[in-house]
Amino acid sequence: MHTALASLQEAHQQTHRALQGILAETAAERLRTRPHANMNSMVWSVWHSFRSEDACIARFVVPVQQAFSTGDFLARMGVPYKSDGFGMSDADVTALSNGIDIAQLQAYGQAVAAMSVQAFAIVADWDWQTPFAAQDIRVACGTYADLADDDVESTVGYALSMTRGAYLYKHLYGHSQYHLGEISAIDGQ
Repeated sequence: MHTALASLQEAHQQTHRALQGILAETAAERLRTRPHANMNSMVWSVWHSFRSEDACIARFVVPVQQAFSTGDFLARMGVPYKSDGFGMSDADVTALSNGIDIAQLQAYGQAVAAMSVQAFAIVADWDWQTPFAAQDIRVACGTYADLADDDVESTVGYALSMTRGAYLYKHLYGHSQYHLGEISAIDGQ
């Protein structure tokens, strides 16, 4: 197995263990608390990490419908937000934090991790140094349009702004690491 891929798989597994550990080991009240009006809660940060990975990897790497849709996690988690949380209002962050079913969020994280295992098998043969093709992103946006208010051209521009390898590292590791750091700050560690 190619070394970069093996390193990414290990980092991805460690990240998911850390996110799941936060949900399993932290009291629900603490998970839901927003330390300041402009800060996210720990549970929101975990939810957003899973949603972003699901949205970015399912559609553009695997490609399949998101685990969010196929597993009916909108209803199961008890939150009315299809998006991945980008641009969410403070009121919506609070509502999601207070209303989300944490056990179902754990199940969602497991479904996202399982979907990402499929991605690792696919990307082993990729040229990681090239960007995605714009038309492939447009087709995926149309075929797997299960995010609310997807701006296709912005999504294309975003995907083309980096190589496939950078995209994989960002969405299978880096983005969630950022939110793990945020969670550490929230938790006072």
